[in-house]
Amino acid sequence: MQAPRVLRLASRSIESFPLRPNTCRASQTLRTISTSQRPGIQPLSEGCKPSRRAFGLPSLSSFLPSSGNGNNSPHRVLTATRNLPYNPALLFKVIASVESYSQFLPFLTASTVTARDPETGYPTQAFLTVGYGPLSETFTSRVDCNVDKLTVEAKSGDKYGKEGQDKQTKGSSSSSGLAGFFPGGNEGLFEYLTTKWELVPLSPAEAQGGPLTKVNLEVRFEFRSQMHATIMSSVEGQMAGVMIEAFEKRIREVEGKGL
Repeated sequence: MQAPRVLRLASRSIESFPLRPNTCRASQTLRTISTSQRPGIQPLSEGCKPSRRAFGLPSLSSFLPSSGNGNNSPHRVLTATRNLPYNPALLFKVIASVESYSQFLPFLTASTVTARDPETGYPTQAFLTVGYGPLSETFTSRVDCNVDKLTVEAKSGDKYGKEGQDKQTKGSSSSSGLAGFFPGGNEGLFEYLTTKWELVPLSPAEAQGGPLTKVNLEVRFEFRSQMHATIMSSVEGQMAGVMIEAFEKRIREVEGKGL
């Protein structure tokens, strides 16, 4: 019987060592070994060759808003209309109560009136906090309550800053000393945001014997960053409709309490 051959740790003895199964290492030492066929030695298969993982930045398109209407303009205009069986005076009273907005309007988590008209008592400025998901920002709004036109409009953003400062220099007064002042710069989620409520009393024929008022809501805005636009894109199309529904519910509550 032939005696077993003793392997010596010579410079080429590593060729006699069988490779471990499922081993995919490709060290510099193994690259120098001959891949000629020998008993117990198998060349590296294609599956064991080292692969290079590609790293890259995500596409910018993944950060763009994907609203269903396909509107890529940074300027957004949302509208909603509802005919409500109430007197316009009652509706105007609720809309002009800006301090109560956070109690019934979605996306508004806080509303504080900081200035009022000394003659009418209607708000002229307010701090409004918008919150949705991870976003929560407080910004300044200039409020215009026009009882003759039955409109209530709240504005915030850089584009209204000069107008607000001009009004301050013309002597608008309030107990807080802030009436008409509208900083707007570097605030909040928006480059600008306007919310306008308009009431249109309908004729007796249209009302069919009872009070009936058309409520028009228009929301105009532009997000300050593309990230904010992406986060809000899933709800922006529903915003105006949800707001006017919440307003209708608030009217029923106010009427029921006799406020």
